[in-house]
Amino acid sequence: MKVLQVKQPGEVQVAEKEVRNLQAGEVLIDIKRVGICGSDILIYTGGNPFTVYPRVIGHEMAGVVSQIGSDVDTVKVGDRVCIDPVLNCGECDACRRGHPNVCSNLQVMGVHTDGGFASQHIVPSENVYRIPDSLSWEAAAMVEPFSIGSNICQRTQIGTGDRVLIVGSGVIGNTVLMTAKMLGAQVIVCDILDDKLEKARELGADHTINSANTDLKEEVMRLTDGDGVTVVIDAASIPSLFLTLLECTAPGGRMGVLGFSKNESMVNQFEITRKELTIVGSRLNNRRFHAVIESFDKGLLKPELLMDGVHPFEEAENMLKKLSKDGMKGKVLISFA
Repeated sequence: MKVLQVKQPGEVQVAEKEVRNLQAGEVLIDIKRVGICGSDILIYTGGNPFTVYPRVIGHEMAGVVSQIGSDVDTVKVGDRVCIDPVLNCGECDACRRGHPNVCSNLQVMGVHTDGGFASQHIVPSENVYRIPDSLSWEAAAMVEPFSIGSNICQRTQIGTGDRVLIVGSGVIGNTVLMTAKMLGAQVIVCDILDDKLEKARELGADHTINSANTDLKEEVMRLTDGDGVTVVIDAASIPSLFLTLLECTAPGGRMGVLGFSKNESMVNQFEITRKELTIVGSRLNNRRFHAVIESFDKGLLKPELLMDGVHPFEEAENMLKKLSKDGMKGKVLISFA
């Protein structure tokens, strides 16, 4: 099979690898589409501390089942599928309590283990989800990034009547925006780039705030008649903003944190206690694939609105270079067929 691996930061190599024999419970997927994620760019540039090189990147995958191992009865050869890249042990305390996405032995395909920038990929059958014929290969590859948005919306229990502030209007922030709107919330999006805020408005944001030239707290309070928002989603991970976000949150509100910054944030415990706020983290997804696939199939979420082009495998290296330099405006996908 043909693979694209990051040999070391800044160096990409296309190589041929043999496909090993399947073990019990495994399936072989002929990859059709794989998305380029910000974490792939970090691996390419050397900014991901979890990666050991060389690494075949890619965790946003969709394809066709071409072979199944013994003890597999959930899918069959020929099924169209997408792949959850979260690998968990099933035995640690977190797994036993229903949190496989924070497994003590967590691994993510394309980060800790080789991923889907390959013509074929072997995965455990429990990580494979059948997709309806109505979904394009592009949409199928976007189930994974939308599962991130779905997970944090579930963690913060967003629903009808909520006033949601999303900080950061990148691809993941936009999946949160689209999911929150689907769930009936009013949404304010904050960013420092006008073109991203324009995109957020196209995707349904009720209000946008450029915090580079507008006081975030004052504008949030103006837009909510002084009440604040019931939910804050921090998709930007800017530690200096954390206290402001607490101040923007209404009494009894919730905050969801997506960022991985290790820099310390200012935290006012009085603000949390006085308002009885709930603050939750959200990592990857906790079995949210079924919910996203159903929303795509029913047309409740339209992943094509976030797409920024499909390119053949031969252009993958150039796209990594381009995106690492220019940034990501939307979801770029690589095609293997």
